[in-house]
Amino acid sequence: MNRFSSLSLWSLLLGLMLFTAACNKDKDGVEPGGIDGTPAFVGKSWQLSAFTLDPAQDLDGDGKPDADLMKFMRPCDKDNTVTFEKNGKLSGSNGKLKCDDDEPTDGSAGRWSYNADTKILTITDEDGANEWKIIESTGSTLKAAVEVLEEGNEFKAVMTWKAV
Repeated sequence: MNRFSSLSLWSLLLGLMLFTAACNKDKDGVEPGGIDGTPAFVGKSWQLSAFTLDPAQDLDGDGKPDADLMKFMRPCDKDNTVTFEKNGKLSGSNGKLKCDDDEPTDGSAGRWSYNADTKILTITDEDGANEWKIIESTGSTLKAAVEVLEEGNEFKAVMTWKAV
């Protein structure tokens, strides 16, 4: 088995860390969040609760495949939140645990747009754009997948966010 080069995955992980209803569930897994049909993930603060890699790869060189990417995150990144504002802006909080003393508490992390037909959430910031395939969106859970192509191998990173 080829050893997975984790440079792109670490870039994806870093990029994802910068961002994080009382209705009947739609058959596509995305609930509307309001009367206007806004997706359920809009207007809530989300915190990453699970981050997995499929198929698992040996990222730390210990000879064992790693599927749980949360174990590679610092505690100060695990308490960060992201909010998809109704106006298409993406905001967030760095949480109570600070990675750097001069780190701001809150900030703007870019913009977002959602295509309900394809279930693609596009997040744009100063580093470019990322596309998340929405698997599930309810008033309490947001689950998305990101495809990663590394050295000809395709991987899927799946993020599960909880409303906080």
